[in-house]
Amino acid sequence: MVLIDTHAHLNFSQFHPDLEATIDRAWQVGLAVIINVGTDLTTSEESVNLASRYTNIYATVGLHPHDADNWESQIDGLKQLARQPKVVGIGEIGLDYYRNLSAHDHQVSAFRAQLDLAIKVNKPVVLHCRDAYTEMIALLETEYIPQIGNRLPGIIHSFAAGPAYAQKFLKMGFYLGINNMVTYPTNTSLQEAIKIIPLDRMVLETDCPFLPPVSLKGQRCEPAYVVDVARKIAEIKDVPVRSVEAASTANARTIFNLPDV
Repeated sequence: MVLIDTHAHLNFSQFHPDLEATIDRAWQVGLAVIINVGTDLTTSEESVNLASRYTNIYATVGLHPHDADNWESQIDGLKQLARQPKVVGIGEIGLDYYRNLSAHDHQVSAFRAQLDLAIKVNKPVVLHCRDAYTEMIALLETEYIPQIGNRLPGIIHSFAAGPAYAQKFLKMGFYLGINNMVTYPTNTSLQEAIKIIPLDRMVLETDCPFLPPVSLKGQRCEPAYVVDVARKIAEIKDVPVRSVEAASTANARTIFNLPDV
């Protein structure tokens, strides 16, 4: 297999005891690249530092909506990091009206500022959206998509909504990030969406250390488990795993402008 995990958090504390072994396991099962994702200024700096140590690890930088209350004190640092050579995207950014850990107006302001940053540095976005689809789509349609021309807009991270929202994001040009939530039998809306999402518009991710495959529920997730995502998508779409592998890897390379490794 040649796979790419487009969304990992290897700098999180859960990996401190065995980071090297975790990365080695990923290469052993066939991963070619890992995209390590920032969630605030500190973790974005850590992500850039991690990418500098490994040829096949790249970084994104961004401020998660959970931390949006302090966005103004972090945006200048993110702007500097965004221009680093191994930074391939702006994320994880977006809106989260489920947990409401930051005020809605702060989330919107931080989101707008980071969409503007992505436009200026010519890099795709990695979007987090939970219980905020209507407002996010409206902001994207008015303040982002018209500004990027023919560029690929980015990825809807951890997509878990049904076919209707899948079609809305696909129409705007986004790719959909699918992780091991698809392995959970109760997630029928996502499984129905997988049936209508073309292979050439999806990428694979783990969101590790979160969201392990259902067979390992309650345990730590890691990049090697992106294999489980590929297998479940192949099962749902009734296609060979190799087809999922080839398409999703090509998609990730295209979106993030990765070298052919």
